[in-house]
Amino acid sequence: MSNEMTLQEFENHVAAYGAKTALWPEQHRSAMQDLAGSNTDAAAILARAARLDAWLDDMPEAVSHHPSDELHNRIIADMETALAGKTSNTGEAGEAGEIVSFPTPAAPSLRAIWVGATALAACFIGGIIMAPLLVESVTGSADLLASLDIISDAFLPTDPL
Repeated sequence: MSNEMTLQEFENHVAAYGAKTALWPEQHRSAMQDLAGSNTDAAAILARAARLDAWLDDMPEAVSHHPSDELHNRIIADMETALAGKTSNTGEAGEAGEIVSFPTPAAPSLRAIWVGATALAACFIGGIIMAPLLVESVTGSADLLASLDIISDAFLPTDPL
């Protein structure tokens, strides 16, 4: 393999492995060290990566990769408690075998039914009251049947299909 490395390859390796030379791949280590020593852009990339590595090393570990035994046992106990009364051999939908159950919608209350019926009745009565006025304003005639005849002649086809 050639001992020369491009700046892009150097930047990719430093981004992947960091600024610590011990973490660099063995087959690229000497080429990377040569480029970092001879190229100011490579040295700048390495310095930036070193600052990032130092910053990451100084950060407190927010979440342990291995939960404590206490947390592990508490999660298992909570899961066993949650599943204790919900398992059966049937496993049919809607029965105790379900792990996740969805709430069933409650029946509408009597008040909700009356509110809907009242709104529907108000719309019906409003339509009865307003229909003649609307027909008169559109056709110019107070006679409802004559108005409907004019409207049907204007909007419905008269020729047989």
